[in-house]
Amino acid sequence: MIFWCDKCNVPVFDRQLHKQICNGNLTKISEGTICNPVFKQERKLLSKIAGEDLENKSIWYLGATNYYIDGQLVRISYKDWYKEKKYLEFAEELRDNIEIERDYSPYMGIVEANKRYLQGLVLDAEKYVMETAEKYKNSYRTSISFSGGKDSTVVSRLVRDTLQDNKIIHFFGDTTLEFPETYDYVNTKFREENPEIFVLPSEPENDFFQLCKVFGPPSQYERWCCTIFKTSSINKELDYMPKNSLTFLGIRHSESLARKKYEKTQKHSKISSQINAMPIIEWTDYDVWLYILYKNLLVNDCYQLGYKRVGCWCCPNNSDWSMMLTAIYHPEDMQRWKEMIYDFAAKTGKRDLDDYYEEGRWRVRRGASGLEEKNVTIMDTVCNLSDTARNIIAGRKLNRDVIELFKPFGDLKIQDKKDETYIEVYDKDKSKEYRKCFSLIITFGTNVLKVLPEERIDVTNLVNRLKCQLRKYQFCIRCSACDSVCPYGAIDTIHGAYTIDESKCQHCKACIAKFYNGCIICDKVAGKKGKDDLL
Repeated sequence: MIFWCDKCNVPVFDRQLHKQICNGNLTKISEGTICNPVFKQERKLLSKIAGEDLENKSIWYLGATNYYIDGQLVRISYKDWYKEKKYLEFAEELRDNIEIERDYSPYMGIVEANKRYLQGLVLDAEKYVMETAEKYKNSYRTSISFSGGKDSTVVSRLVRDTLQDNKIIHFFGDTTLEFPETYDYVNTKFREENPEIFVLPSEPENDFFQLCKVFGPPSQYERWCCTIFKTSSINKELDYMPKNSLTFLGIRHSESLARKKYEKTQKHSKISSQINAMPIIEWTDYDVWLYILYKNLLVNDCYQLGYKRVGCWCCPNNSDWSMMLTAIYHPEDMQRWKEMIYDFAAKTGKRDLDDYYEEGRWRVRRGASGLEEKNVTIMDTVCNLSDTARNIIAGRKLNRDVIELFKPFGDLKIQDKKDETYIEVYDKDKSKEYRKCFSLIITFGTNVLKVLPEERIDVTNLVNRLKCQLRKYQFCIRCSACDSVCPYGAIDTIHGAYTIDESKCQHCKACIAKFYNGCIICDKVAGKKGKDDLL
């Protein structure tokens, strides 16, 4: 709960601790976990929406449309204002007169009123950082995942203060879709304040807008973008580290339902060779802002504009509030996004293009949703070489590069004969004994892969797995999604072709069926989720 102290005139987060230092009356103002300072630039916008001057008032944001203004709980609804495009009347005025507050003194009363509460938070987080770093110091190199958002900024300071090390590598996962303020913060302001820190950007090779033509725009149900534009590129950067990485992240349970399930330390993550450590995973929004004010941390200017979260500017999970802010402060980006959505809607036969964009229906589209569906069916037939042998018939002629896709199954022993190539695959079976599992016979230039399983092998499972690999071979556009799913960093699709490093591959087979039917293209355009004409 959040309380208001009539003596301190600030929000209070722990009533019992506050009573030890103050005899003011406490009134409950919220049952939520959000209590953010509202800076001057956002107060200008709120003034336009509310129709009254709020610039010089004390305002705390409490979530949704709730604000605490000069001791009063007030609702400022922006939905109709946004839908009616009234923001366009003030957009230029707001853009041309941006004021950024670096002096936090007007907000520091909240730190003094909650100091004992904050000290307990910080002590627990520092203890976790110290113990975790000590546990993994011999085999792992410490790094920080740095997005340019408030949570990663807090974790950066927390970890550096605890370990007394200002030279910890910060990995910046540049999706190419960050806000201009984020690039300015990461590349200039943060570096100037922390000159000893080495910030390593990881920029993907793919063009986001080009891939939108293949997969359709990302939606809340079709979020192919994170896999390709964040996980994969960071994965590649970590490959160059001399040790495995103990990476501290600013992930918090309160951010989403999915993240509520995260453990504080994750030994198995989406990034290869990495242990994830999350020292503020149980912190609330108001905990984060309390720490920012306490440490006088310079943060991304987006928060002064009014953004509550900072990520990709066109993320389907962004609120209407965020979309409105982007339309105000970055109209060129929003125009480009609008044109892409309209183009997608027109090509996929949507009924009302304006409605599809304005009502945000693109955010909730599922499956192929009008895209040209791929026929992902790969046939298999009986092969006369043995009772269990099968012929798998691909949709693309098989050349020698298809062998790369067989490496996850085990060690390959390849023998070329006059017309055919024989591949014996060896791996540990369920009894942990290392022996031959199956053989493959290929005549390059044809569509047929002959499979000869050993007697103990589950034929159906093996054939289905091989089909997954052949779908990758058939549809691969080197989007780098496969790179991100290998827990050992063995897959590389970026540098010219689909390759698997045998020295890294552990034959865990995690990559084979990670995506529906084996390939992310099949996942997004196979039409498995059906179509909804309204989307």
